[in-house]
Amino acid sequence: MKKILLFLLLSCVFLPLSGKNFVLTEGEWYIANPEYDGKIRTADISFRFKPDGTAELILSGKAAESRKKQRAAFQKKHGREMPETKITWEVRENKLILRFTFDGMSGSQSYLIGEYPDILLPEIKQSFLVLAQKDAKFSPEQAKQFWDTVKNARRDRFAENLKLPEKIKLAEPEKEHPFDLNWKDAPADSFQRRVLSAINNGPKLADDAVCDIPSLTGLLASADHKALLLQYLACHPQWRLYKEKDGSLHAVRYFCNPDGEIVPTLHQFYYSRGNGRPGSKSELNFQFRFDIGFGGKPWNGSVMYPREKTERNGNTWNTRFLCGSALVDIFERTDFSGRQMTKAALDFVENEFAQLQKNRNCWRNLLPVNSVRKGNPDLILRNGMQGGIYEGILWCNPGEKGLLYLKAFEITQGTPLSVERLKGVNAVAGWSDDPQEQFCTGFNFTIYEGEWEQFYGARFEVWFNPENGEAERKLFEKNYKIQGWQH
Repeated sequence: MKKILLFLLLSCVFLPLSGKNFVLTEGEWYIANPEYDGKIRTADISFRFKPDGTAELILSGKAAESRKKQRAAFQKKHGREMPETKITWEVRENKLILRFTFDGMSGSQSYLIGEYPDILLPEIKQSFLVLAQKDAKFSPEQAKQFWDTVKNARRDRFAENLKLPEKIKLAEPEKEHPFDLNWKDAPADSFQRRVLSAINNGPKLADDAVCDIPSLTGLLASADHKALLLQYLACHPQWRLYKEKDGSLHAVRYFCNPDGEIVPTLHQFYYSRGNGRPGSKSELNFQFRFDIGFGGKPWNGSVMYPREKTERNGNTWNTRFLCGSALVDIFERTDFSGRQMTKAALDFVENEFAQLQKNRNCWRNLLPVNSVRKGNPDLILRNGMQGGIYEGILWCNPGEKGLLYLKAFEITQGTPLSVERLKGVNAVAGWSDDPQEQFCTGFNFTIYEGEWEQFYGARFEVWFNPENGEAERKLFEKNYKIQGWQH
């Protein structure tokens, strides 16, 4: 908890600055973001520097509301009031040094004193946030110089001197295949067709409705039936069975394109802000996610996302309820009341799992058409919404239950790529006794090394960690021409 609060303080409060010929102890200094035209957009966080070398932190608006929630979370976690942050400052050798202490932790930040009397620029050149007094502004030339400095400091130089490998065949990612927001174009009888068509049209749930998926509770009541359910989910391409960082097992539902191909998105949120587009319908303004946590844990449990009970904010709902030992977590945001997407999703999944209960001996007949194909395993990359963001469609069959995950390496030098990020890219493999059968799953991931339009060769390795405790093994590899995400 202390580390999380320290991170929040560092990222939201103690920011780089600089200045010249300013009177530091007069007025408030706001955390601010320069615009490209020179205007300075201030946030709800400011400092008042006092002559005695201390500083007062002033919060308003959303920042004050956020701090109120932090205090409540701290009180709940530790059973005591959250201590105040103590801030001191001094100017030394043409630098402003800001020091802080919070709950036994301390830190400092230095800021160069520059040429602007009412704007303090960051010593850390990667930062795009400044400290500014009210109504301060840059000239357009000064703003350009500031942003050029930030961009140059943040530039990832990983791929600048890399060359594509010679005599090694590199596949190229397929073109972006964005999710079609028109529910009428969704595959017939598909999950998303049912869910999207319910917006402003389908049956509603009362605010105090008791939600349930009886067939899920029934399947989880027996060890054999639960094992069947998990294999069904692993083999079904429109479900991703995966593990969170804490080891908890989850199943999340994918949407598909009109041709039936799954569309993995970041954290499997599907959304559209179509209401803001000229001529668009309000029904296209939505956000949705459907997850089942088999250990009874929320999919992203943390101090920021307690998410163990139903929460509502207007027409934004996090509907959460237990089915036996599993926690169902449905996120819905629309312009309409009544949780129509949630109701449609519950009805669809109840029917799906009820059919699985009735047809346990022929459960593979319930999988969508083309869920299984004959041939060799394959990893197909599709470009995502920006360079360096990819959708990975994986066809394989390790022959037993276990976890699939990716490793990636730059080819010419063997440098591992995005190691920590790829650790979270996993799925429980679909499997059977026939090695010629290949099952489909997919995930969304980002390669951070390099920048846009700096292409290099990468070797993607598909690894398998058996559930029976045997040593993990590499299933196959494939080389791709890729670029990194420009951050």
